[in-house]
Amino acid sequence: MIKAVVFDVDGVLIDSNETIIQAYEKTAEKRGLRIPSPQEIIDLMGRPLVEIVRILWPNVNVELFTKDFRRLFMDEDLVVPAIKGAVEIVKEIRESGLRIGAISGKIMFFIERHLKEAGFNINWFEAVVSFETTKKHKPDPEPLLYAINRLGVQPTEAVYVGDSISDYECAKNAEVEYVAVLTGSLNREDLKKLKVKNVIDSVAALPDLLRNTLARGQIDEPH
Repeated sequence: MIKAVVFDVDGVLIDSNETIIQAYEKTAEKRGLRIPSPQEIIDLMGRPLVEIVRILWPNVNVELFTKDFRRLFMDEDLVVPAIKGAVEIVKEIRESGLRIGAISGKIMFFIERHLKEAGFNINWFEAVVSFETTKKHKPDPEPLLYAINRLGVQPTEAVYVGDSISDYECAKNAEVEYVAVLTGSLNREDLKKLKVKNVIDSVAALPDLLRNTLARGQIDEPH
């Protein structure tokens, strides 16, 4: 029986991918670094900022880059809207009695700020896991298992909703049922290659999946 839903934030609850890509590009340009292609950035989404920076620019001063990157979000007041229907769906799921958590590779300040600005009530989320919360990060299972523990449920009683390869691997490593949305970094063909069967267009379709397929036990076994 499903008792909790844990959401990735970027690309699942908030439509932030384009904003994030622009932030990486502008920061790289400011620091005179190679500007990566959008696809290079998309392929790394879901990982912590510092890890992405080290992969894209191995010789860069990570601390200075991350300061500039975060300052860009602050100074330019970049708008990060909610995925269409996501606010209403999260509220509906919360009111149905399920417990809700959120995971992101961002620092807590930006998670809370972006969720609030997008229209979410931060109190709906009983567990919020940020970059600072755990020592290990996605695709390691630690962030997801931490959230599930905070929600007081077992891995078999939870669903993780994500949009990236690191989300999929995190759920797989934690042996938690995974649901992929198409509003983020992966398309249906990508997910087919990964053999992900629970695929929905957006979180707007999640309640039906929870009521129908998942409620009847017709779910993917952890791979």
